[in-house]
Amino acid sequence: MSKTQPTAVKIDQWPELDQQLWRDAISKGDFLEPDGAGAHWADATKIQVQKGYGKWIFHLECEGMLEGPEAQTPSQRLNEDVLRSYIKRLEDQGLASQTIASRITDLVEAIRVMEPKSNLNMLKKLAAHMQLRATPSRKKHGRIKPPGEIWQACLSFMQQLAAENSSPNILQASRYRDALALGLLALRPMRRRNISGLILSRHLTTKNNIWLCSIPGQDTKDGSPIDITFPVDDDFTEIFHRYLQIERQVLLKRSPLKVKEILHLSGPLWISTWGKMLTGHAFYCAITRVSEELLGSPIYPHLLRDCAASAISMDAPGNILSASRILGHTNLNTTISHYEQSSMIAASSNLVSAIEQLRNRALQ
Repeated sequence: MSKTQPTAVKIDQWPELDQQLWRDAISKGDFLEPDGAGAHWADATKIQVQKGYGKWIFHLECEGMLEGPEAQTPSQRLNEDVLRSYIKRLEDQGLASQTIASRITDLVEAIRVMEPKSNLNMLKKLAAHMQLRATPSRKKHGRIKPPGEIWQACLSFMQQLAAENSSPNILQASRYRDALALGLLALRPMRRRNISGLILSRHLTTKNNIWLCSIPGQDTKDGSPIDITFPVDDDFTEIFHRYLQIERQVLLKRSPLKVKEILHLSGPLWISTWGKMLTGHAFYCAITRVSEELLGSPIYPHLLRDCAASAISMDAPGNILSASRILGHTNLNTTISHYEQSSMIAASSNLVSAIEQLRNRALQ
C-alpha cells in the first residue's frame, strides 16, 4: 500500500525565523511583554492556522523559494506569481474551492499575527475574492430544518424509547443520549466543542429546578462567556432528568438514581458506551447518525446553528442582530450568510406553494 504524498511541512521543519515568529504570535507575554497577536485564539484555531501555514511552506519549498543565504520574513515572500502558483497547486490536489479559500484565509491569519505591521492588502483581497467565488461542497440549505421540528422528532423518539425500555441496555441508552444531544443542540445552538464538553457541576448547575449553563470565555471561540438556561418546559425537563437518572447511569454501568440525586451530579454530561466522556469526534458522529435516522438526512452539529439563525431570521428578519448574539458571531456578516440561506428556504417554500395552487386551479 503506497503512502500518501505529503502536502504540508510540520512546524519543526519550517525556516527558523518562521518558527520563532509563530511561537511568539501565539504565546502570552509576561508582565514586561505584550501577548502575541494570536495568543487569544482557541487551541483549535491555532492548530488549523498552523497546519494551513505548513501547506504554504510546503509550496515554497517545492518552488525553491526558501533557498538562498538571506532569510526572508513571511510577508517578503508574497507576490502575485507565487500566490497564483500556490492556488494552482491546491487545485491540482483536487481540493474544493471552499477548501482552497480556507487555505488562503489561514495564510492571511498566520502572517497577520506573525507580522502585525506588514502590509497584507494584496493577500486579503485575494482571500475575499476566493471566498466570493467558492462553491460550498455540500448543498446544505436543503437540510436546514426548523429547530422546533428537530426537537419534536427527538422528543417523540425518546418518549418511545422510554415507554419501550424501562431498563435500557447500553445500545438503547446511547440512542437516547444521541437524540437528546441533537434536540438540545437544536434548542441551544452552541458550538460543538462547547456542548460536547459540558461538565455537570462545572458548566451545568441547578437553581430553583432550572438548569443553568455557564461556560467561561477562555473555553469559547470568541472569548465571550456563555450563560444560558436549558429549556424549562415539562417535556424537556422530564426527558433530560430521565437521561441523568437512567441512561447516563447505564452508560456509566451504575445503578439508576433518584430525582434529588441528579441535582448533585458531577462529571461529563455525555458518556460513551465505554463509560468515558464522549469525544468531540464521537459527538459529531452521534449527531449526524441520529439526525439521518430521525429526519431523513444527516445534519452535522454546525448546521444546527444555521437552522437556528434561519429560524430567527425567517420568523423575524429584524432580529438578525439577536441571532448574531445568540450564535456568538463577532462579525455580523457571518450571521447574514445564515440569513441568506433562510431566504433561499423561504423562496423555495413559496415556489412550491405557488405551483400547488396552480395545479389545484387546473384540476378544477
